[in-house]
Amino acid sequence: MAENIIGFHSIEEALRRGVGEGTLLLSREGPRIDQLRQIAEKKGVPVSEVEDGELTRLCGTETHRGALLVLERPSSSQKSSLSHHLKDLTSDSAIVLVLDGITDPQNLGAILRSADQFKVELVVIPSRRSAQESQTVSKVSSGASEYVPLAVVPNIASALQLLKDNGFWIFGADAEGQRTDTLKLHGKVCIVMGSEGDGLHRLVRERCDFLVSIPAAGHVDSFNVSVSAGILLFETRRQQGFPHLSR
Repeated sequence: MAENIIGFHSIEEALRRGVGEGTLLLSREGPRIDQLRQIAEKKGVPVSEVEDGELTRLCGTETHRGALLVLERPSSSQKSSLSHHLKDLTSDSAIVLVLDGITDPQNLGAILRSADQFKVELVVIPSRRSAQESQTVSKVSSGASEYVPLAVVPNIASALQLLKDNGFWIFGADAEGQRTDTLKLHGKVCIVMGSEGDGLHRLVRERCDFLVSIPAAGHVDSFNVSVSAGILLFETRRQQGFPHLSR
């Protein structure tokens, strides 16, 4: 399955990490373009010159700024099932972030960026009714999506039960939940974020050990889901003593 990546920073991160096989397509000139060309040549990635209009057609947008990285890689469901990752989730301070139907790729990209900063061991998303990996997600995450392990599952409630069976405490984000300062976010922690409009689905809510809320006193209903995810990840790492900084 081909994946298109646009945005200078996202392309650079993907090239440096060496994820998948592909081709760098360039349609313009400039210092950043030259830098991408040099990195691609150093990594052995083929570089092709194309017309600017052709690049726009391939990207589906005119915001490509003259560069597109086309990667050939297996689908997420093949490369990163939850059971495949569980054997590596052995740390007593492991964090898994489960996204119960985040449909906006901008939100998914922002969440993956926070997940990278806090060294989340795994992000889990459903295969249906959810944003998936895309060039928008990669661009918004500033390349962080290349570093955060992602598992795609058919059923979130079943995935949570599997995580519980493997020693994780499940904390579901909910405005009516217990405040973060009253809960101990210790041990192997799974944080579940609901969808932008409806929050947690009923079966997902029932799988949670605790519902957790962020203390706030604003005039609008709640935080954006990507902001909430960042706050909860920070609070979890804070209570754990920021173990990710020593890795």
